Amino acid sequence: MYPAGHFLLAAVPLTVYTVARWRRLPSGPVVLLLLVATQLPDVIDKPLAWTFAILPSGRMLAHSLVVSLPVLTVVVLLAARRGYGQYGMVFSAGYLSHIAGDFYPIVRLGMEYYFFPNLFWPLLAANPDRTPSFAAHSPDSLLSLAVPLIVFGVAVSYSLVTVYRSDKRVTVEIPLR
Repeated sequence: MYPAGHFLLAAVPLTVYTVARWRRLPSGPVVLLLLVATQLPDVIDKPLAWTFAILPSGRMLAHSLVVSLPVLTVVVLLAARRGYGQYGMVFSAGYLSHIAGDFYPIVRLGMEYYFFPNLFWPLLAANPDRTPSFAAHSPDSLLSLAVPLIVFGVAVSYSLVTVYRSDKRVTVEIPLR
């Protein structure tokens, strides 16, 4: 799944929920946090695997539930303790949606999915990438980059505009209930 797909997989349900519950769009900081959270597993794993050859797979360390669930639990608990629990929940949901987006073939293939062991690394030995490079995973044409660039441009622009227009007012976000 490409970056825009990861973002939309989390942003669409969040937007629908926020509009249905509070009759407004998610705030800029929430959208920006979601944008970061949905990209973070790839930002960690891909360079470690494909650029520095530290990991055998670009879906391993940050994509592992064994590693990410304890880390996200700590993030949510620390955020809640400081009064930012809603941000911790949004971050965790965005991060986990990335993992779901990468491992959805498990629903159909189960343990036969090639990357299944990577989801539970280090408990299971991870399968290496078949094509470990950024070039092998790049889009076929420049036109196919149009939609991801537009999606990211709109998300970042919306976030920056709402943060700028907030006049440093603290906005109430999604409460934990």
